[in-house]
Amino acid sequence: MIRSRSSRAAATALLAALAALCVLPSARLAAAQATSGTRVDVVKIAGNERVDTQAIRIHIKTRPGDRLEMNKVDADLRAIYSMGFFDDVVVEVDREGGQTVLTFRVKERALIAKVDIKGNEELEDTELETALAVRPRTIYDPEKVRRGIEAAKRLYETKGYLDADIKPRTEPAEEAGQIDLIYEIDQGEEISVGEIEFEGNETFGDGELRGVMSTKEAWFLSFLLGSGKLNRDELKTDVERLTAFYYDHGYVNVKVDNPVVEREGDELKISVKIDEGEPFDFGEIAFSGDYEGPTVDDAKLKEQIAAKEGERFRASLLREDVDKLSDYYGDLGYAFANVEPQTLIRPQDKRVDVSYQVSKGNPVTIGEIEITGNTKTRDKVIRREMRIHEREQFSATKLRKSRDALRRLGFFSEVNVTTRKATSPDEINVLVDLKEGSTGAFSAGAGFSSGDEFLFNVRVSENNLFGYGLRVVANADIGTIRNNIFLSATDPYFLDTPLLAALTLNTVDLEFSDFTRSSTGVSARLLYPLEALGLESLGPVSLEDTRVGFEYRLERARISDVAFDAPPSIFTESGTSTISSISPNLLRNTLNHAFDPTDGSFQEVSVEFAGLGGDTKFVLVEARGRWFVPIYRIPGFGPLVYSSGGTIAYGIGEEGLSGHEIPLVQRYFPGGINTVRGFETRSLGPRENAFDPQGNIVNNQAVGGTNELIAQNEFIFPIVQQLGLRGVVFFDAGNAWFQRDGLDIGNLRYSVGGGVRWLSPFGPLRLELGVPLNRKGDEEQQLFQFSFGAPL
Repeated sequence: MIRSRSSRAAATALLAALAALCVLPSARLAAAQATSGTRVDVVKIAGNERVDTQAIRIHIKTRPGDRLEMNKVDADLRAIYSMGFFDDVVVEVDREGGQTVLTFRVKERALIAKVDIKGNEELEDTELETALAVRPRTIYDPEKVRRGIEAAKRLYETKGYLDADIKPRTEPAEEAGQIDLIYEIDQGEEISVGEIEFEGNETFGDGELRGVMSTKEAWFLSFLLGSGKLNRDELKTDVERLTAFYYDHGYVNVKVDNPVVEREGDELKISVKIDEGEPFDFGEIAFSGDYEGPTVDDAKLKEQIAAKEGERFRASLLREDVDKLSDYYGDLGYAFANVEPQTLIRPQDKRVDVSYQVSKGNPVTIGEIEITGNTKTRDKVIRREMRIHEREQFSATKLRKSRDALRRLGFFSEVNVTTRKATSPDEINVLVDLKEGSTGAFSAGAGFSSGDEFLFNVRVSENNLFGYGLRVVANADIGTIRNNIFLSATDPYFLDTPLLAALTLNTVDLEFSDFTRSSTGVSARLLYPLEALGLESLGPVSLEDTRVGFEYRLERARISDVAFDAPPSIFTESGTSTISSISPNLLRNTLNHAFDPTDGSFQEVSVEFAGLGGDTKFVLVEARGRWFVPIYRIPGFGPLVYSSGGTIAYGIGEEGLSGHEIPLVQRYFPGGINTVRGFETRSLGPRENAFDPQGNIVNNQAVGGTNELIAQNEFIFPIVQQLGLRGVVFFDAGNAWFQRDGLDIGNLRYSVGGGVRWLSPFGPLRLELGVPLNRKGDEEQQLFQFSFGAPL
C-alpha cells in the first residue's frame, strides 16, 4: 500500500515509497511492479461524509483503465485539496482481488455551527460580517478566514483604526464534527490624519491642493462628516486627482510621487512630493476630418470652442469643447457626429497643438418618439414637454432640453432620453424611458420666526392629478399672529395649449401692533410662454423660461381691532372694502433650487389696476427679483455665491389723510429678516403720531407705505457642504414711503450683518444678526433674527 499527503512533500513521499518497494521480497515487489506502470482498474473516494462523492470525483482526472502516472495522481490530489473542504488528502494504491485500486482518502474539515464576533464597536455588524465572509453552516477554511480578517482590517482602517487586531479561535460545538468560530477583536485607538503637507509645489498653495484631494485632515466636525480617515485606495486615487489638477492648469509634465504616510503618535502625517515642471499654452488649434459643410468652416468652429491659441492649456477645456462641437453638429442634424481631440506636445515651445478630429456622418431626421415606463402620466403630458418632434431635423440641444423639461415636471424618479437607429439610414428614433415617482405629498410641521413667531403648517398637494399634469394644493398656516389658508389649482396646459391657468382661493389674518388686517379672496391667473410666441431671446437674455399674462383678483378686505392710540389714518381705514383688480404679469424663473439656489435668477413684474368694480381704486406697479451667481468654487467646500435682489413698488391710490395712498391692506411695512435685517419686523416706512383723548402725542406708529424699495446683497459661502450648512454676510437697504414722497433714495435705511443657513432634514433654518447703520426716531432694532420652516 502506498500513501501520499496533500503537500509537495506528500508527493515526494509517494515517489519515495514506490522506490522503496523495489528492495522488498519478491511477493511485495510484484505488487510494486503492479503499481508502477500498470493499469488502474478502480478509483475510489473514502472518508467523506458531508461532501458529495460525485462533487469530488469531477476533480479527478485519473480514470479506470488509465496507466498509473505519479504526476497525474499528484495533480488529482492537489485538485481535491484545493476544494477547501478537507484538512488532509491521502492517496492509497492497493491490489485487491487481482485489481489495482487507487483510493483518495479525505479528512473533512469541521462544519461551522456558529460565528461569534466580540469586541466590535465601530463597524456595523452586517458590514463586518460581509468583510469576514464566513457564515454558519459552511465548512471551516483557514485560508478563507485569513483573507476575511485582512479585509476586515482594511475596513477598520477606513474608519481610522489602524491598529485593529483580529484573532480567530475555534471551540468544539455540541454536535460532533462541528465547531464554533469566535473572532476576538481589539480595535485599538482611532488614528486620524493630522497633517497633509506638500513638497515642491510653487504655483498652488497647500490649501488649494488639499482641496483637490479626497483624503482630508481631521477637524472638529470630522465626527459628523467622517473626514480625517486614511483610506489607502483613496490616497492612491488622490495622486491621480492631483496630476489631473495640474494637467488642467497647463502642467503637462507634472510628476506626483506616491504619498508617504508616517505615524506620529495618534496621528498620521501624509507627505506628497510634486515636481510641477513648466506650464504649457495652447498652440495651433485646427480641425480635421469631414468637418466642413455649407455653413461650417474653421472660423465658425473656432467660435464654438473655449480653447484659444496662446492661452494656458487646460484639459477640461478640451472635454468641454468636444461636447460643444458635438452639440453644434447635433443641432445641424448630425446625430452621430464624433469629435476626438488629438494633442501634440512641443516641449521646446511650451505649447500643445490641438487638432479636433471630426467625423460628422450624415444628417438625420427624427423618425419616431417612443415613450415607455409611464404607468400614470398620459402620453400627451410627456409629448408636450418635448422640444423635439417627429419628422423634424435632429437637434442635440433640443434633445437635452426635452430631458431637462421632463425632469423639471417632478413626476418621474428617472428620465432617460436616448436615440437609436431607425430602419431608414437618414432617420433616428428617440426613446423616452421613464420611471414614475411620487407626485402627491402631505406634510405637517411647525415653524418659528422672529417676525411671525409660532407657525403651524399643514399642506396637501398633488402635482399630477389623474395623470394630466394638473397641480392642486391645499395649505394652512395657523400661527400666533398670522393665519393663512389657501387652495389652488393649476393647469400648465389649459385646453391643451401652452397657456398656464391657475385659480386660487385664500383667506389671511395678520396682526399688527395697533390693528388686524384680514382678507378673503379669489384670484385667477393666465400665463403664456414667450417661447411659444416665437420670442426665444432678447439680445443676450434667453426668454425660454419666461411667461407673460395677467391675473384677476377679487378680495374682501377688513381692518379691525384698531387700538385706541392708533394714528388717525389707521382709524379712517377701519372697516371693510372690496378690491377688484387686474394685473398684467411678466414672470421668469431659472433658479436651480426652490429652497437653496446657487445659480439662476427669478424676476416678476406686474401692474395692478384696481377699480374694475369694488369700492377701491388704485394702480400699483411692482417688480421683484433675485439673482444668484456662483463666483468661485472653494476647493473641498463648494461654491461661493453672490446674490442680489429686492423689490421696487410704486402706487397711486385714492385721496386720503396722507395723500393718494393705496389701501392699508395693500401697503408695505419693511423691516425683518426678508427685507431690511436688523430692524424689527414691519417697523419701517412712514410713521404718524398717535394721540390720546386729550390730544397729547402718545407714540409714533408705522402706517405703511404706498411706495417701497428694498435691495439686498449677499455673499453666501459653504461651511459644511455635505450638511447643507452655509454662511452669509449681507448689506441691506430699503424703506417705504407715502405716495407724495415718491421713492426717496436719500431716506433709505441700511444694515449689515451675517449669519448661517441650514437646509436641514426638518426644513430650512436661518439665523442672522443684523446691525442697523442709520436707525432714526422711533424705529426699533432687532439685532438677532431667525426663521425656521420658510424658504432660505
